[in-house]
Amino acid sequence: MDTTYRPLRLLLLLATLSSLISAGLGIRWLLAPDTSALTAMAIPPPLLTLIGPGPMYAAQMVVALLGVATGAALLAVHEVPGRIARLVAVVGAAQVLLFGLGFASFTTLAGTGYLLALVVPVIVVACGIALLRGGGPARRAVGAGILLLLVLGLVVGREVVGHVAGSILPVLLADAAQLLVTAHVLVEGAVWAAVVVLALRTSGTVGRVGDWTRRHRRALTLLAACGPLPYALARLTWLTPWPVLGGSAAEMDVTTRVWGLMLSTGAWLGVLLTIGLIRPWGETFPRWFPAVGGRPVPIATAAIPGFTVAALLCFAAVPVVLSAATIGPVAALAFALAFPCWFWGPMLALAVWGYIGHRRSTIDPRAGDRSRSRMGA
Repeated sequence: MDTTYRPLRLLLLLATLSSLISAGLGIRWLLAPDTSALTAMAIPPPLLTLIGPGPMYAAQMVVALLGVATGAALLAVHEVPGRIARLVAVVGAAQVLLFGLGFASFTTLAGTGYLLALVVPVIVVACGIALLRGGGPARRAVGAGILLLLVLGLVVGREVVGHVAGSILPVLLADAAQLLVTAHVLVEGAVWAAVVVLALRTSGTVGRVGDWTRRHRRALTLLAACGPLPYALARLTWLTPWPVLGGSAAEMDVTTRVWGLMLSTGAWLGVLLTIGLIRPWGETFPRWFPAVGGRPVPIATAAIPGFTVAALLCFAAVPVVLSAATIGPVAALAFALAFPCWFWGPMLALAVWGYIGHRRSTIDPRAGDRSRSRMGA
């Protein structure tokens, strides 16, 4: 088997399985529309509102079965010729358009943000323990300080923390079916988008874009890191008498303010991880990391989450813009700036693409030479 075909083969396997699941869901929902998790969403996908459940589920079934047939056929061969690669790109583009953009909803973005906010305390505790165990004196002091602050916060605000968990977790559990479906179509759209890129990677256009992102990866990464900043800053205002995106100060109890801090922290984590694409610790694990400290960061460790988040943002851009268009020009502008998916998603995708190109050129210096030769350098 051609080794250059192996990444595409793995993605084709994932894409085929996800399309098979979507085909099954499409058949079920076409026969029993009331069982669809999409129709129960507070903000349903724009395509569902535009064409109705029957045509949408029929299109879902047809496009998904086309993806299953294409993926299964290609998994039976050991290479993809140029003409077949272009056919794969067309089928993949149909999957991305339907499942990535057509099925996207603001619910997906909101649910992801809530889940990340709930996970942030766990991440902070893990970092504090790692610093305490594996760092030098300064890092141990930082780790001890982090853990001490968390313990004090839990002791002093145990009622507030319990109230936050008790009010948010039931909502997420009640919407679990919707979150699972939206997560599935997100992954399906992202995987097929990667299949399209890999299928066309021998084309001049894809090669030139890859070279350009590698050369400008620092600027692209800094721009992508600005994406979460408006939301992070807006949620921090919940700690002040002038809250933004959350009602008046009179409506802000302690629980709401703590939840705003958690949401803001999740956004700041996104800023930090994005900056990691151009920092040394984005290429080599810090030595205070348990088990992997000092080892190179596998490219997939950054690429898979990065591209998945970028896909989430790009897919959510359409419903976010449509939602903003219904609330008046001034409010729409504020909404689009607070949730800049239209900017953040593409910038993050290009930044991750540049990171991959940079890492490959450092692992195999000949990759950079080949890139320059394609550009005529």
